[in-house]
Formats: sequence, C-alpha cells, structure tokens
Amino acid sequence: MTKLGWKSLPSAARKSIGTRVGPVSGWTAAATGMNSTVAGALHTSAGTVFVKAAEHGHPWAAQRTEAVINPHVTPVSPRLLLHVDTAGWDVLVFEFVPGRSADLGPGSPDLDPVADVVAALGRLPLPDLALPTVQEHFTTGGETAELEQLAGRDLLHLDLNPDNIRVNTRARIVDWASPTVGAAWVDVAGLIVRLLDAGHTPESADRWARRMPAWRSAPAAGVAVHAAVNARAWAKTAQRAPFPWAVRLADAAEQWLHYRARLDRVAGPGDAHGAW
Repeated sequence: MTKLGWKSLPSAARKSIGTRVGPVSGWTAAATGMNSTVAGALHTSAGTVFVKAAEHGHPWAAQRTEAVINPHVTPVSPRLLLHVDTAGWDVLVFEFVPGRSADLGPGSPDLDPVADVVAALGRLPLPDLALPTVQEHFTTGGETAELEQLAGRDLLHLDLNPDNIRVNTRARIVDWASPTVGAAWVDVAGLIVRLLDAGHTPESADRWARRMPAWRSAPAAGVAVHAAVNARAWAKTAQRAPFPWAVRLADAAEQWLHYRARLDRVAGPGDAHGAW
C-alpha cells in the first residue's frame, strides 16, 4: 500500500496531534505496513513518535483494535501515547522505537532477540477482552473439530512477519491488527514458515523454534493440523493474489507440511509427540 504523508491529514487532525506531541519538524514515511493509509516517524521538538492513521471509510477497524490491545502488550510492543479520532481520521501515536525489520535468515544475529520476544509474548496474560479464537481465524467453512487442536488460553499476534518484528538492541512486536486467543505455539508455527522463506531448512527452523517453551510442549497432532490449515490458507492467498511473496510463502508452508508429515510417519502412531 502506498503511504500518504503527514500533510495528507486534515489540518485539524495535525493541529490536534501537534498540540500534544510538540511542534513538528519533519516526517519520515514508513516503508512497510498495510493497515494504515498514513504511517511514519513524526519528528517534533520533544522527540520522535510513530504515527499511524486511517481515514473513516478505509478499513480502519485494525486501528481501533490496536488501541484496545496495546495496554496489554507493552512488555513486547511500543506503547500507545495518543489515540485521536478527529476530522474523519483515526490516528494512533506510538512511542518511537528505533530499529529495522527482523532478518530471519540462517546465522542472523536477529534470531536470538526474535526468539526472546516471541517467548515473552507466550508468557503474556490473556486480557479480559472479546477476542476472536484461532479456530475462527482458520475456519473457511470446511474445517470442523480438528481446529480444536489449536485452541488455548494464550494471546496470539498471528502475523509475525519480519516487518512486524522490529530489532535494535532488542526485538519488539508491532502491528497488532489481529489479536487472537489460542495456543501460544501457534504463533511459533506461523513464524517457522517465515524462517523457511528466509532460507532455513525445516530442520533448522524446527531447532530454532525449540528455544521457546511453547513449541517444546506443542502437541504433535496440533502441529500437524496447523501445518495443514496454514498451507491451505497460504495456497488460497497465492491463488487469489499471486504476488511473488505470496507464492514463496505458499511454497514454504507446503514444505513445512511435508516435513511434518515425514516426522509423523517416522514416529508412528504410538508416539504421542511425534519426533519431538
């Protein structure tokens, strides 16, 4: 999505924000992100903040979702400083966290801080909010009780792509557009597909994932169900919008699915945890 600049906001919205964050001295547009029309670093006399804004009529429900979930995820995410709804725009102002998109490639120094922040995410208490379940997320009309294998009482992000994990001296998780309730290992399983896309083998991605307690205790049957439904979801995405990134991720999800199937065949039905 092409981002509009700070001056694309109505003057009333800019004035409302400027009176609270200080006189504006500059703007650096964000290079990534899909949920907001305006996104970038706003430089002010008091420092830098990060702004996300969406016009009413744009699919801006994600903005409201981020505002509601933010107080519950600040141990792993930037803090929301200001939420303004004015002049037909919904605007979020976050603390600015310097950093870059995570490099998930083999041997990357980012792999350690990414593992740390995902493990910390798995330890967050589930907030008392009306959140969708992971079963609802993956249901497309044909799935039934198998999705109960993914159920849990943990808070999930469900879109841990490299652009949503910002790394500096530590890693932070951003863009909470789809907070969901399920088993903590589901986020790890989704991230494994991203590692494969970044050049890992299924074996090395699996070894990396075992740094996280949620993955070490994940049931083999549940992992198999997730691999199957996730592969179907990415295949549908690639068919509907065959961008290179979507095709790559569909291939990575299929690769992980076949790897898991091989492990299950080797382990046999008598091993409740497959080859863990």
